[in-house]
Amino acid sequence: MSRPKAGDHSASAKSLQDETAKTMADFDQHDHRKLTDALLPAVLAAGRLEMGFFNSGCAVETKADLSPVTIADRQAEAIVVAAVEQHLPGLSIVAEEAFAAGHRPTLTETFVLIDALDGTKQFVSGHREFTINIAIVRHGHPVYGLIYAPALGDLLVTDGPEAARHAHLAPSAAIASLADATPTAIRVSDRTFNLVAVQSRSRNADATTTFLADYSVADVRRLGSSYKFCLIAQGVADIYAQLGDTNEWDTAAGHAIVIAAGGSVTALDGTPLAYGKSAANYKNPLFVATNKPLATLRKPVI
Repeated sequence: MSRPKAGDHSASAKSLQDETAKTMADFDQHDHRKLTDALLPAVLAAGRLEMGFFNSGCAVETKADLSPVTIADRQAEAIVVAAVEQHLPGLSIVAEEAFAAGHRPTLTETFVLIDALDGTKQFVSGHREFTINIAIVRHGHPVYGLIYAPALGDLLVTDGPEAARHAHLAPSAAIASLADATPTAIRVSDRTFNLVAVQSRSRNADATTTFLADYSVADVRRLGSSYKFCLIAQGVADIYAQLGDTNEWDTAAGHAIVIAAGGSVTALDGTPLAYGKSAANYKNPLFVATNKPLATLRKPVI
């Protein structure tokens, strides 16, 4: 590769974009595990930080959109963003707290979505299913996802385009790679009736109940954060309807993991969720994540 002339910013940017594109093309086929191993120290460090604040408590502020934020959100995001910048140089990063503070990056074709403390309401209320979310999006679709729930010790990652794995891993774990945690392959369930549904703890309960009435649901579990995607991917639950407001950083990692585990994530009209909607402030439409295509889970018409 020829070296760009000093001051030739367009040539320098082009060479970096070419290198990044090559890196991500290779990543799609080979490097899920390599990336997970590279990010794991930062993910565990962010988890340890969050657990410190979870156990001791911390002040809660209110953002402009009326959602809560804490020092744990901001400090954990700084840890995760620094690791992503180190290992995926040249990619745009859209991180929840930086975005809330006014950072509006120009998106590269492949970019990263980060929510370093998803489920802040759960976190400050003492519920344990808050998560760290990292996703890579390419051509509008999530191609890599990592979710870590430090209080539960659950790590879920994509391990290839059609492979997802789970490992039980405490934030204090001293490991050099994911392999040291003996991860196991996960798949969505085969159930089409007697389904287990998951939904948010407190919001849109009536609308969700109405939506689920058309499906063969036997049990409903309420919890927060992206951990609901984890239960779909592991085959513990079968349907997660989100009928409230979410942002792309809330869903991209879980979306990637559910797809890699054999499931489905679509808008209510059946179209796949698309990512990179900067003009819409990265808002998602209403959506549903399922083990099987949604139409196959409907109650039979008698």
